[in-house]
Amino acid sequence: MNDLPEGQQTLDTVLETVAEQELSPGRCLRLARESRGLSIADVTQAIKFGSRQIDALERDDFDKLPGNTFVRGLIRSYAKLLRIEAEPLLAMLVQQKLAADSEIHAPQDTGAELPLPGELKSRLPLLALLLALAAVAVAAASYFGWPGSADKQKSGQANTGQVPLPAVRIEQPAETATPSSADNRQLFFAFEDKAWVEVKDATQKVIFAQNNLAGSRQVVSGKPPFDLVIGNAAHVQLQYGEKSIDLEPYTKVEVARLTLE
Repeated sequence: MNDLPEGQQTLDTVLETVAEQELSPGRCLRLARESRGLSIADVTQAIKFGSRQIDALERDDFDKLPGNTFVRGLIRSYAKLLRIEAEPLLAMLVQQKLAADSEIHAPQDTGAELPLPGELKSRLPLLALLLALAAVAVAAASYFGWPGSADKQKSGQANTGQVPLPAVRIEQPAETATPSSADNRQLFFAFEDKAWVEVKDATQKVIFAQNNLAGSRQVVSGKPPFDLVIGNAAHVQLQYGEKSIDLEPYTKVEVARLTLE
């Protein structure tokens, strides 16, 4: 087999524990996961497949999975996470009875009526007339100084159709905040790559949970302590108040779990 990246193991070390049992992709993956001390929840956070799908794969219950292509892709992602070879696992699928790939069907008729071609053409002149009248009304309001235009002139804004936007600044909450938000704190996230983030506040309510795009930023406000789960943590920068948080000590298999007081 080809040389594997440093830290990646062959299936031989996993298969030694099941030498006398019938081998299967799911059993091998489960043993490899358990040998690394990982839970199914750790796996779902890292590779973004559902816990039911991971459980079905580990039990070789392929009837509960969408089909051959999905199963092969899931095995490749799972094996990569565990740093074991995927090809021997894929070869074992030959002995398994997999469902055919799901077919894509056209959406059923929802009963909504669409305008006929002749009806659409007949409505176009009316729409154009309405748009023209609206444009004339806006221009007249600006020219004759109808209500609302005087305020804009006093504010020094030119009637160019463009309103200048203020520069975006992220400021820390003041110590003298109003009583309704005095206990609130803010978390600042910057994403170098796509990453999942979940944040729970002091009441264990999920106040933020989504997959974030590379190059994006997020500000999350709530009442601490915060419980955080951050996928792809090596590519996420976190600031809590004025303190930058190092996620590496809290990261296990690309997923960071931590609590901020």
